[in-house]
Amino acid sequence: MATKLGAIQELNAFKIESIRANLETAIGYAKLALQSDDERETLQHRQKACEDYEEALHSLKTVTLTHIEFESIRTKLAHLESILMQLGETL
Repeated sequence: MATKLGAIQELNAFKIESIRANLETAIGYAKLALQSDDERETLQHRQKACEDYEEALHSLKTVTLTHIEFESIRTKLAHLESILMQLGETL
């Protein structure tokens, strides 16, 4: 039983790291979109940021977070959402 619990905890930890990575990547793309002078590049970066944002939101439904993990992810989400709204996204 301990082995199964350990595997579940490892999977949860992996998913949390994936969510963090998606949010960091999305923030990077969103910042690139803000800084770009090329409309096509802005749109591409904005779309990629939105895709990573949506993936992170979807994945959040499948994990169990500690309070510290929740706060860390919530902060990243708020930062990303702020940038996306500057880009004209409605969330």
